[in-house]
Amino acid sequence: MLAHRKGRIAGIAAIVIGMAASFPVLADQLPEGPYFGVGGGLNLNGGGDIKNNGVRRDLDTDLGFVGLGSFGYAFGNGLRAEIEGGHRRNTVEDWGGTSVSGHLSAWHAMVNALYDFPTGNRLSPYIGAGIGTAVVSIDAKNTAAGVRMDDTDVSFAYQAIIGMGYDIMDNLAVTADYRFLHAVDLEHQFSGGGGGDPGDSYLNHSFVLGLRYAFGVPAQTETVQAAESSAAVEAPEPPPVVPNSYLVFFAFDSHALTPEATGVVDTAANNALQVGPTRIEVTGHTDRAGPESYNMILSQRRAEAVMTRLVAQGVPRDAIAVFAKGEDEPLIPTGDGVSEAQNRRVEIILL
Repeated sequence: MLAHRKGRIAGIAAIVIGMAASFPVLADQLPEGPYFGVGGGLNLNGGGDIKNNGVRRDLDTDLGFVGLGSFGYAFGNGLRAEIEGGHRRNTVEDWGGTSVSGHLSAWHAMVNALYDFPTGNRLSPYIGAGIGTAVVSIDAKNTAAGVRMDDTDVSFAYQAIIGMGYDIMDNLAVTADYRFLHAVDLEHQFSGGGGGDPGDSYLNHSFVLGLRYAFGVPAQTETVQAAESSAAVEAPEPPPVVPNSYLVFFAFDSHALTPEATGVVDTAANNALQVGPTRIEVTGHTDRAGPESYNMILSQRRAEAVMTRLVAQGVPRDAIAVFAKGEDEPLIPTGDGVSEAQNRRVEIILL
């Protein structure tokens, strides 16, 4: 019978783990990888009736303790599968209406499946269920009734779990949960002769505080720093801040570029190539000496001379717009016929 129970447990455990591995990944990704946990707390045994020689007597226990250990794997989609071992112990207080001495205890081994609900913060409620085996021992003596039970039996057990986890560190969580564990079909023997009913059971309500440590979870601070470092390396440098306006001055009645003027045009071309403007405006001007019609032609030639130099320095011709203003829009207002050096110019504007 015990072999049959073990086979049934192994089959159900395989189904539970297979379901966990195939569950769809949630949008809010949860940690993935192995973990282990420990916990301890209070155990309230449900007691029950034990029948001996046709007489059924109530069995009551004091509040006891529980200790647990587990090792499992989180699949990254909220589901976890684990194996768990633990021990519960309660003092027997009353048996058949008479105070007695003794204890009721159990060792158990379970396979659990649990689900963590993602909340987007450090709190994570969870639920779970498990199946396994419990080794239940009782040592209790009722002197008034003249009976004593000192025996151990192995039984199929199942449990339900509901709890809450809180991440105190990136890979360490404190947990608090309630566990209902039930071992069924127990049959203990009385030392005075006779046996208990096969229907006797071991029922418990446990309240457990614990710690759960996840392996291989990178510290959040390290992840953030790595992301910031990567972003700093990969982020392109901002384009340099360069002037967007340049003045090129000419000699009287000339459209030839002086060495100084050539240097200004080359600087404008170099900056234009760095920032990549979509448009460059080149506007020629003259002073008010000479006929206005002649000055219009001269301003056009000055603008074209600057444009030619820009193209020679690598600026695309179709990026340059050429304008001629003649005597209009002087830098220094003067009377007609006045020769003003600062008005003999070409303005380069990077747009």
